[in-house]
Parts: sequence; C-alpha cells; structure tokens
Amino acid sequence: MILVLGGTLDSRMLTELLLEEGKEVCYSSLTNIATDQIAENPLLTKISGQLDAGTLRETITIYNINLCIDATHPYAREISENAIWACDAMNIDYIRLERPSHIDEGSDIIAYHTYEDARDYLIGAMGKSDRNILLTTGSRQLEAFEGLPKDRTYIRVLPTAGVLKKCENLGYKPRHILALQGPFSVEMNVATMKEYKIGFVVTKDSGDVGGIPEKVAAARQVDAKILFIRRPAVAYPRVITSVEDAVVCALKNH
Repeated sequence: MILVLGGTLDSRMLTELLLEEGKEVCYSSLTNIATDQIAENPLLTKISGQLDAGTLRETITIYNINLCIDATHPYAREISENAIWACDAMNIDYIRLERPSHIDEGSDIIAYHTYEDARDYLIGAMGKSDRNILLTTGSRQLEAFEGLPKDRTYIRVLPTAGVLKKCENLGYKPRHILALQGPFSVEMNVATMKEYKIGFVVTKDSGDVGGIPEKVAAARQVDAKILFIRRPAVAYPRVITSVEDAVVCALKNH
C-alpha cells in the first residue's frame, strides 16, 4: 500500500490518480476537511490527525506501507522530517512531491525568512501608509504577528470553529476575520483587497496549487506590496515536482 501524506489539493489529485491505476492508498491528513473531499473507494483508507515519528512508524506497519509520498504543504516541516526519519528507520521508499517555488523578488515583492521579520517590516510601514494588511499565512502563525494594529489587519483563515476561536482569543474582531476556504480567483482576491483597502499582502510561497499566481496578480492590480515567507529548509532525500511524475514513480517501482 502507498501512504500519501496530504491535506493539499495536489495530494488529493495524486491519490485519485493512484486509485484509478488500481493502487491501494492510505491517505493521511491533519483534519477531516481534506479527507472528506476524496470519494470513497474500496482501495482507499483515510486517516486523520497528527502523525509524529512514532505514529508514522505504527501506520507504516499496520497498513503494510511500501512507499510514502509526502505531498504535505511546503511549510509542514515537522511532518516531513518525521516522515523522512520513519521511512529510513523502516527501510521504505520516500518521495517528496514539492511544488515549484514562485518567489520573484522585485519592487513590489519582498521575501523574508521568518514571520517576525515580515511583521517588523509591516510595523514600520504602517506609519507611512494609510492602507491595511491582509494576512493569508493561516491561523497557526498568527501569534508571530502580534504587535500589528488589529484595526488595520485582516486575516484570511479556514472557516472552522477552532480557527475562529483562536482568532477571537488573539483579539481579532469578526469584521477582520475572513473565514473562507480557497482556491480564490484573481477577481475574488481583487474584490477582497479593494473592499478592505489592502496595501500589504503577506503570504507563503505555496506554489501554483496554493493560489500564489492569482494572489500576486490581484495584489499588483491594486498596487499592494507582497510579502513572501520563504519555505523552511528540509533535507528531502528525493524530490519530484509534479503529480504526474509522482504517479509514474509509484507505478514503476511499486
């Protein structure tokens, strides 16, 4: 059986293609949001929840995994490092499906290694601009942006009860919480940025599947600066950059 570590659009595409080829797949995601989007199939096993190094080894054993394809989000560093360790310990093949990077620094695009560096830039920039901030980096990193004026900061997050509760606990008012699930078109992004007078967009380098081209195009239409957070450095032993190539590899050797 093939273990697909997912939670992303490309991981779901990969899983569906593997199932079409008659492969048994164990699809893992942190929440049920992703697993529920894949249709039931006799060849498919769905699991959800946090997988640490130990539970990954248990999963490999229980489901007789012979290949792990890590298609998690580019910023899910911990699960990737746990998977690399577990696969090495269990002597099974590991493949990283990594979306190509889309950072292209210029006058309107700035890249930072940490969320805190981006925050510090914004704190300084807010005193020179009357436009607002749109954070699209998700709910997990919101604490890193403490210190930004909440009356001028809008956050786009997943519409789940736990996420909304966290946003409120951090002091964000309902009007400043944009609880939506993507993907978002250029037009949708432009409408959002115009409505909330956005001049600064903070985003991860999530690639094409993560809606980055649409976000960048929209920001440029409204003349907003784009602040990218660089991807964490992970020593992947083997990297493939397309869903199609990942399927070919899986069929060739497994």
